[in-house]
Amino acid sequence: MTKKILCVCIGNADRSPVMAAVLGMFLKNAGHDVVCESAGISGSARTGKAAPYGLAAAKKIGLDLSEHVRRHIHDVDLRSYDLIVCASDEIAGKVVEEGADMKTVYNANITNPWPVQFQEDYDAQCMPAILSGMYRIVCRYFS
Repeated sequence: MTKKILCVCIGNADRSPVMAAVLGMFLKNAGHDVVCESAGISGSARTGKAAPYGLAAAKKIGLDLSEHVRRHIHDVDLRSYDLIVCASDEIAGKVVEEGADMKTVYNANITNPWPVQFQEDYDAQCMPAILSGMYRIVCRYFS
């Protein structure tokens, strides 16, 4: 049975699209049947594409986010997901307030990359946190 996972950050531009792509890659490579999606909690999550730094960082590990379109958590049914991976406690709290089952919510503790000045900052700070955070989820929920 396919598991549905939602990754959530503030704007659905930097962290959550990359989190979903990395987690999906890890789980599919391990033979799991999953669908990993992303959304954001702020109004900025309603329009736009993936941010350039996240897009470039994902591309460096073979993930193409060029077709990513931001979406808001109001545009998804939070109760339809088996696991909701949030970038912070604040975001996890908002997701629960919006109707997600608390038992399905996990805080991956991925620090907001803004204000990032250079691609090197995102690559050195945010991307390692995403990679290790998504690996922890694989180990905790799928091993």
